[in-house]
Amino acid sequence: MKVFKQCGNLLFSMDSIALVKDQFEQDNFAKILGVVLDELTAKTVKMHLVLDPKMNNLFGRPHGGAIYGLADAAFSVIGNNDDNLSVALECSINYHSSPEPGSVLHVEGKLVASSRRIGTYLFNLYTLDAGEKKPIATMKSTLYRTGKKISDLE
Repeated sequence: MKVFKQCGNLLFSMDSIALVKDQFEQDNFAKILGVVLDELTAKTVKMHLVLDPKMNNLFGRPHGGAIYGLADAAFSVIGNNDDNLSVALECSINYHSSPEPGSVLHVEGKLVASSRRIGTYLFNLYTLDAGEKKPIATMKSTLYRTGKKISDLE
């Protein structure tokens, strides 16, 4: 039985959330990075990864690409959670500080604005320092909904 939930002008089913979670399990790049999906709703996503020393740049600090990779994985999951294949139109990331090697990097993303074809999302990336969120980066992303059902692509 499908349970539907209205979110703005989009209609989500619990099945579409389960579908994107299943699709995420097939994301090989996210697997390489060690991205873990912690929570997904119609409007929000939470994920994390451990900043492995293999992700360090030439200065021994976590590479910006690893930070961006986590934000992009979150964008991919939340942006495709309504069984409507979506593609990125624009992503812009601002780096605020360098995380410590070996630390856990978290991302929390949310839907900011939505129309039938366009969605805009905001992602906050942070580490925890003595229980406090230390801002690492912020990404704003916009997508285009193609109208193609993800469930039909399988």
